[in-house]
Amino acid sequence: MTKYSNPILKPPMSKDELQTLALFHHPGRYEMIETVPSALRAIEELKKASILGFDTETRPSFRKGEFYHVSLLQLANHECCYLFRLNKIPLSLDLVSLLEDQNIKKVGVGIRDDIIALQKRQPFTPDGFIDLAEKTRISKSVSLSLRSLCGMYLNQRLSKGAKVTNWDSPVLTDSQAKYAANDAFVSLLILEKMFSQN
Repeated sequence: MTKYSNPILKPPMSKDELQTLALFHHPGRYEMIETVPSALRAIEELKKASILGFDTETRPSFRKGEFYHVSLLQLANHECCYLFRLNKIPLSLDLVSLLEDQNIKKVGVGIRDDIIALQKRQPFTPDGFIDLAEKTRISKSVSLSLRSLCGMYLNQRLSKGAKVTNWDSPVLTDSQAKYAANDAFVSLLILEKMFSQN
């Protein structure tokens, strides 16, 4: 049995209950990664961690047949979330090695689709991933969102205001960057709360 086999399960919160919570705020910083040298430096920092928060962002499509590759890959330790702009730099073999490392846990929600989308940029064999939605699945067809889990385990409300924005924009806004970083940070904190008594 692994360290992350038995989560502490809590009852889901209603939408009305979530709305009463204070907005999630993480004191950590974020760093935009738009060049290969900065990516290599960030990867070296991330390799020092045993657990990383994980998420991706993709430009939304509004027309049938419209498709966009993953724009942003977020990987966070407790101090910093690195925002890899995959529309500007490649999903390199160095970055792939991090996603394939079974000893570095990558935690997020609904990560299956994120991984499939990343594999369209660069084939790789994922390892070390933990999906919080799978750990707290209510039934075969119903799983909880990151926003719900944030309320349940952190007693805070995760803002989703920047979700449907252009992640391929030449320059991301501060609100986009904070939104993306928070999604990765919050996964890391939820995992620790879910297994804090195991």
